[in-house]
This record gives sequence, structure tokens and C-alpha cells, in this order.
Amino acid sequence: TSKTRKYKAYSYGVANQKWGWISDIKVLSAFYSTQMDQEITAANQASLCTFTVSGKEELDQQVFFLITYIITVCLACARALRGKIILTKLPPGNSFSCATGCKKSRLNPSGPFKCLSVVKVGTDLFASEAENTLRYYEEILNSLRKETSMQTISQEISAARTQQSVKIMAYRNGAGYKDGQLIIATTMPMLLSMCTTRLELSSAACRLYTADGTPVFRVSELMAWAVNECFLAKLNLQVVVYNPPMIKPLKENKLKKSKSLKPAFKSKHVHITSETLDSLDEMLLTLILRNPVDVWVSCGEPFLPLQALEKKEQTQKQNWLHKEKALADLVKKRHKMRHLEGRRISAMLPCRMIPTKSPVQPVVVEGGWMEPSQEEVKLMEDIQNIEVHLAEVQNVQSKKQIHFVQNISACEGDLYHLPSVKRVLVFVNGGNLKEGVFAWGKSIEELLDSCTIKLGMRKSAQILYTLEGKEISSMDEIERDMVICASSGEPFMTTKAKKQSIEIRANYARVRKDEGPEATDIVVNPKRNPKVRVSVSSQMHSHTQHTTSLSP
Repeated sequence: TSKTRKYKAYSYGVANQKWGWISDIKVLSAFYSTQMDQEITAANQASLCTFTVSGKEELDQQVFFLITYIITVCLACARALRGKIILTKLPPGNSFSCATGCKKSRLNPSGPFKCLSVVKVGTDLFASEAENTLRYYEEILNSLRKETSMQTISQEISAARTQQSVKIMAYRNGAGYKDGQLIIATTMPMLLSMCTTRLELSSAACRLYTADGTPVFRVSELMAWAVNECFLAKLNLQVVVYNPPMIKPLKENKLKKSKSLKPAFKSKHVHITSETLDSLDEMLLTLILRNPVDVWVSCGEPFLPLQALEKKEQTQKQNWLHKEKALADLVKKRHKMRHLEGRRISAMLPCRMIPTKSPVQPVVVEGGWMEPSQEEVKLMEDIQNIEVHLAEVQNVQSKKQIHFVQNISACEGDLYHLPSVKRVLVFVNGGNLKEGVFAWGKSIEELLDSCTIKLGMRKSAQILYTLEGKEISSMDEIERDMVICASSGEPFMTTKAKKQSIEIRANYARVRKDEGPEATDIVVNPKRNPKVRVSVSSQMHSHTQHTTSLSP
């Protein structure tokens, strides 16, 4: 060919550069390579990730290194990420598997595909599975085209016209009338799905309850309940209007005439069910359902009555009012106590000397400005009683809170769980604490990986230390927002020790540069003590032990 190509020294992905000589017929055979080499070459030419044909097997192929994530990717993924992330092309001889196929991959987008993910495709593009995979995705494409066709959409629109939409005001179960969300839908699965999303529930919503605790499983049941509630409200209104005690007293001659009076309309409630809902007038049903129906969304737990919730809130409010009143009385009594003490001290009343017949204490001192009055003693007792009462209330509240947290952590199938991820402030071993960053993790391994990425360490973090230099071996020793030190394997070192180590290395290099390499070769001989007699062999042994060559 007129255009020459450079030879690539890779084991895989260069099948187009390999030829084989067939001596029998004396011809050159193209693509003279293994099946895997041909697969990798075809994937590179078609801009497909090599993970889809090789899986987790590490192969010697063209590799690109991502400095931001400290991972390696193949040629096709490097083309897709070009211009978004800094890439470095590594020399041949590096065996690897593309990182986009890892389930924990942090790349975005994940792979060279526009609509698919390398993790989902897996090794479905291998030679033996390529045709089945192509057929599978063609069927999915045809089904999507059919679903989005105008004919299908028009049929669905015509079918949806006959369905009556319902409007609800959704609340969390046990939250009362707080933080309601207006939701409009036509089917029960759509209602539950929108309730899960709009109310930000931790689990999927599976049940709806009305105000009286009636469970609702179908949209028609919810409509029937709303119609019955509307009829009952109308009937109660009529009973209130035509209640006999509300009529003013009439004279005897007019009382007989009043008996002939009848209400303007008779009220008789007819119970509507989901089966008899179709017999109701459509205009009347639309008029009733124009107002949203209050429902409470449950994730599987039983319904919490509104009366019990209101009673609990009233009890809590009364307790808070009682506590506020006790605190106000305490502040008032303390203020009064300070005034009494100030008046007593400012008066400077002299004390009384009372003689006694006791030889031990012949004179007793009573009264005076140093002795508190009876009013102050009684007021101090009231203050102490209030403080003891408030301390008991605080102790009971703290015990309830601790018991609640213990129950949540002990139950395995509860609705809500405490988060297990811990956040810490981490800095490099020997570095400055002001340069620390936040890292997260559920385990020691995950926390070490997070420290490596957040701190941009050259080597992966292997050991965690506290500020006192103690090695951390389990997550139980780590508290939330704790300050820790990340090390790549070297022992714990403070900032001052790090600076000293750098200065020693600098002095060593400076001496060798100025004085020569022999300047650092120092021999240390031990001093002899004339009072201690040592044999020649022991002296030679100690001389060899103390002879060293200094190095940084």
C-alpha cells in the first residue's frame, strides 16, 4: 500500500498486521492470528469496548490511563472520553481489562455506547453470542418503534378517554395533614408509583387508606368512597337544618299548621359500591371528584388513626407547655432569690450574740447579714424541687430516645434504618491538617479507596491512623466527622517529622554534591574504657557492629 502504518507491539488488537506464510501453496494469509486477537481487532475497528468480547480476562492491548480516576480503559472507550477527561497513552506490555465493564465504574458516560452500558452488555458480543445478541436488540428496537407509532398512541388515547381520572391529596401514614402532595392518575399502580416519588418514601408504596382507615385497592373503590362521603355530608347537613330543637316555639293555634310543614326535599342515603358506580350520573361523578380525596400512603405498616395522632400531639403540646411553665417559674424564683440576697447584703444588719452555758461554745451568733432569712430558705427549696423535676423529665426523655434508637438498630425488617456510611476528614500522612478533605465509606476498604481518590495519592492508601498515631483496624473505632490520617504503608509521621526527614535528605544530597560521595561514608569507632577489660575477639566483634556507612 501507498500509506504505511507503524507496527504495534501489542499481543491483541493487531490481527490486521499479522500474516502467515502457507508453504504448500506459497501465499501469504491475512489475519494470521488467534480468535481472541481477531475479536479485539474487530472491536477496536468498530469502536466497541473490548470488555464485551474478552470479559474480565486481562490482555496485552492498547491501553490509556485516566489520571482523574486512576484506572485504565481500552481504545474505544478512550475515543468516547476524549476531550472530557485527561488521558495518557501507556507503552506496550501492560495487561489489563477495561474498567468500564466494572459494576463500580465511576465513568460517565459508562462506555463508548450511546444508549447501552458496557456492564449490561457484558460479554454478549463474543463471536458465539453476537448473532443472538443482535437479534435480541433488534426485537427490542421493533417493540419500541411499535409502542411509539402513531397508531398505537391513538389507540391508547381512545382507550384512556373512557377511564375516569381521580385526584387525591396524599399524605404519609402517621403524618396527619402535613406535607400533602396533589396527585392525579387513572390507575392504582400509577397512583402508588407517583406517591412513592412525590412523598420521597424509602420503600415502595403498596397501600392507600382513607380518613376512616378504610384500605383502598382499586381506583373504583376510592371513587365509591368519595361519593358515599359526599352523600353522608349532604345528609348530615339536612339533619342539622331540619332539627326540631332548632325551630323557634310557635303559638298553639299555629302549632297544628306547623305539623303539616314538610322539608323541601327528602334525604335518603344509598350506599354506592365499585360495581354500582357506573349507574351514577357522569356529570354528578365529575362534580364530586373535582375536589381531591385525602388518602394516607402506607409502605406495608398498618394505618395510624388520625384521632390517636391528634391526641399524641395534644399530649406533647401539654407536656411542652408544662415544661415551659416550670422553666418560667424557675427563672422567676431565681430572679427573686437574687433580689433577696442583694437586699440582705446591702442592709448590713449586725448579728446577735446570745450567751450559753456550754463551756465549748459560750456564745452563739444568730442573724446578721451573713445568715439567709426564712423566705430565702423556702425559696431555695422551691428552686431545688423544680430543678429536680426538670432533671427527671429530661432523664425520661433521653431514655425514651435511646430505647427508640436501640429498637431501630435491633430490628432487621423495620421500615427505616440508620445509615451505615461514615464521613471522616482525612489528610495525607505527614501533611498539613488544613489540607484535609472529606471521605465516605461503609467499610475500611471502601474508606481507603475513597481516601486514595479524594487526596490524589500516588500509591493507594493502605493504613489509617488517628491523630495520636494509633492504627485503625475496624469501622467501630471510627466516629462520624473524625479526623484521621491516610498512609500508603509507611509508619505514622507528624508534619514536623516530615519536614525534618526532607531536611536530612536535602543535607545529604548537598554534602555529596559539595564534598563528594566519600563525605557521607563515616566510620564510628567505640571509645575504650580503661576500667573495663575486654578480650580482643569481643573488641573486634563490637568494632564490626559499630562500623556503619551513613545513608539517608
